[in-house]
Amino acid sequence: MIGDIMSISRLRMGTDGKGVSTLVAFFDCPLHCIYCANDHCHEKEYSLSGTPRAAYTPEELVEVLKMDDIYYLMTGGGVVFGGGEPLLQSAFIHEVCKLTDARWSKRIETSLNVPWRCVEPVVEDIDEWIIDIKDIDRDIYKKYTGVNNKYVMDNLFRLRDKVDSSKFHIRIPRIKGYNEEKDVQKSVEWIRDVMKVEPEVFTYYEYSHT
Repeated sequence: MIGDIMSISRLRMGTDGKGVSTLVAFFDCPLHCIYCANDHCHEKEYSLSGTPRAAYTPEELVEVLKMDDIYYLMTGGGVVFGGGEPLLQSAFIHEVCKLTDARWSKRIETSLNVPWRCVEPVVEDIDEWIIDIKDIDRDIYKKYTGVNNKYVMDNLFRLRDKVDSSKFHIRIPRIKGYNEEKDVQKSVEWIRDVMKVEPEVFTYYEYSHT
């Protein structure tokens, strides 16, 4: 099994949850967000300096992660799977998680906009789900991402019934030109009522590729 990995960023702090983490970013994403900072995830020939190649086996990736084992254990950190959309490669992530130290935190940064079959393999593996839902309004969501949010909503309900709410970190962005403060607050209230968690509200920077 091979993981199509775009970059590996070590020794991160303050951006991906508690402690020191290594971000493993995967190629490909079903969304085409206007202000996406990682739009090159759609470019399969793209590579970043510091990543020897785009393809890793689970065993090869774990060897890279082990280089910072002591930092994970000392700070409560671990590995973060991002992208792109990491859940498109959930079978690979599941194999990686089976090989990692159980004391490492396993986190995933996701839009959840994938079929449930892409979510299910890692439901028992992930310690923290960092979910950027964009906006719960389907028209705003489609205008910004180019696709609808049916998978997102379906997956939120499914995860709510299978994962403890303490594992959810749900993020709601203010997106200039797409959602207004009333839209943001509507999303906040929906997450509070349905998911029983307090979401994080933040602001997207304008980073347009158009």
